Amino acid sequence: MPPHVFAVDEGRLSYARFERSGGGFQLTDWRSVALAAETFQEGLLGGPIREPRVFTERLGELLRTAAGTVKSASLVLPDAWLRIAFTEGGQLPKAGPARDEVLRWKLKRLVPYRVEELRISASELETPAGASEQRLMLAFALEALLAQLEDAFAAHGVTLGQITSTGLAALAAAARLPSKGLVGLTLVGERDHTMLFAKDGEPVLFRFKSGVGGGRGDEDLIRRDLRLTRSFLEEQFGGEDGFAEVCVLAPPSQEASWVSWLSEELVTPAQPLHGAHLVRLAGAEGRPLTELVPMLGAAALEVA
Repeated sequence: MPPHVFAVDEGRLSYARFERSGGGFQLTDWRSVALAAETFQEGLLGGPIREPRVFTERLGELLRTAAGTVKSASLVLPDAWLRIAFTEGGQLPKAGPARDEVLRWKLKRLVPYRVEELRISASELETPAGASEQRLMLAFALEALLAQLEDAFAAHGVTLGQITSTGLAALAAAARLPSKGLVGLTLVGERDHTMLFAKDGEPVLFRFKSGVGGGRGDEDLIRRDLRLTRSFLEEQFGGEDGFAEVCVLAPPSQEASWVSWLSEELVTPAQPLHGAHLVRLAGAEGRPLTELVPMLGAAALEVA
């Protein structure tokens, strides 16, 4: 992946440059600009940009302060905007309208959104032992929003070669988590959270919850969801032997609560995600991991 990574959410547009160095990465540039509160329309999957010209101008301001020229980059979107679902399916068409039609048909059976308005991609996963069909991981987001973002970057000569979600990027950054067995990673925001689980290095479950970040009154809901999640993993992926590792990335005010909830309900000692779990990185001392980890993961992702 190119060293340039951007991240955008409702209130901020950020840029980082990660140069490969000594088997890891060196953070050589980091900056951000605030976005107006109503930059994006509201919706279950986010919404289109209200004034694309203004967003493009803000992006230009950020690029003018960056060290060096940016021609190709990755973009990290919130998990609320770019969702993940899993399904099973036979042989997919290789490309073109036929593949797109099959993916839309599969996704329509899984989600309550208008699939005609979405951009969808699929990754083929390992077929579980005893299963008869290929497992697929589907990623989807609003086509109108993605097209606007791509147009804004293209206006400044930047090609977005990869658009990914905060959760998937964070999982890529946590490269020193165990590669065997079940691994859990929870990302906590102020008003939402994402739980990702991988088995033998491949994602098997992705749960995003809006409106539940860990504030007052959320504990019962979170604990119940964790118990259901554990039962599902035990049934589907042989989680009866427990987890190889369970980590959480949360704001300091919520970290202790989440460590306790995860440890008790998943019956595995959980711990905060820290540097020893991540791709090796220098030059990022003092940067909040909640901001750093997804952008690092986007730069570290390897494409076969």
